[in-house]
Amino acid sequence: MFASIAINVVVPAASSRASARGATRARPVAPLASSLASKNPLSERTGASLGDRRAFARRRASSLRARAGDDREGSVGGGTGDNGRMHVPTDAFGGMSPEYKAASALKSLFTMVAVRIVMAQEAGYDNEGGAMTPTYKGLQDYLQENPLRDGNKWLEALMRHEDNNMRLTALRVLEVRKAYAEGQFDFKGMSSLAVEELTTENDKLMADYVKDSMSLPSTEGMGMDGA
Repeated sequence: MFASIAINVVVPAASSRASARGATRARPVAPLASSLASKNPLSERTGASLGDRRAFARRRASSLRARAGDDREGSVGGGTGDNGRMHVPTDAFGGMSPEYKAASALKSLFTMVAVRIVMAQEAGYDNEGGAMTPTYKGLQDYLQENPLRDGNKWLEALMRHEDNNMRLTALRVLEVRKAYAEGQFDFKGMSSLAVEELTTENDKLMADYVKDSMSLPSTEGMGMDGA
């Protein structure tokens, strides 16, 4: 009898403690749910249907993707979205962006720079002066016979040269142009110089235009045919 009474007393106490702990853990959930619901204009608390809530979620996801797309477009030329960039038609440079077109031109420039660096290195190997190493003479003759217009095509042809030394020289030029592009060329300085030169030329052209306009004969009092 006493055991039964003890059990009856202990069990409710344990249950009460568990219930109290459960209530303590559950207490923050209600404000959190309320906060989330208040941020969603189509939450269940507004009485919106499930279809409306799903449509809202799809529109929001689409908006976020579009915003991310605008950010990506903003980092590359020719943006067509509402990102404040000028629109460059995709067929303006054969489907290439202006940046890609400029990069292609730089590849040929870097190839020529690498060729000149290798030739300068070969000239430095000649301590007697006046003579030319086989590599220097080979590059000089090859450049005269094959003007460098497209860096990749020029190197591709040099790699098929009948002389094994010239084929090895082509590999050397490959490494030099890569090293120069990665660590020697001043891209930031080029950007500043390009804008500076363009601004100077624009100002000069505008000044010449105004000067020429002021020197034109006046057309006041003349008819439509200039008479």
